[in-house]
Amino acid sequence: MKRAIIAAVFVLLGFVSPGVANAETPPGCASAAQIGSTGYVKWRGNNIASVKQFAGCGANYSYVYVWESFRATGRYWGTQTAIAVYSSSGDSTPNSYKGGNSSQFAPVELWGKPASTLSQCTAAYGMISVQQDDNFTAFSSKRC
Repeated sequence: MKRAIIAAVFVLLGFVSPGVANAETPPGCASAAQIGSTGYVKWRGNNIASVKQFAGCGANYSYVYVWESFRATGRYWGTQTAIAVYSSSGDSTPNSYKGGNSSQFAPVELWGKPASTLSQCTAAYGMISVQQDDNFTAFSSKRC
């Protein structure tokens, strides 16, 4: 009981942040920065997640953040993210996906694995699979 009280005090005072990763810092690459503009996953007309692309440490990274307003609905969701690779700036459909990652455990945020695609046309891809509904996707802006 004492340990639980002490842990709660540390959380309230900001010494510990339970279950929260460093916001917008890819694992293993603190020097990455966002490139391009953010995409938004929509569900029932509302934005429910942000999709961003980052570059740094010799790689591109995809990132999805699920918004609190959606998390508060009580629905279960899964998340996927990857770097979408295009042949040219004029293409509207990706040729492939690199650095993919997925989680079926309702993550607040999810990072893709490093993708060696800095010299290619890319965008971040994000998908939210909503419980008893469907899959909803978005892309960040394309960077060539």
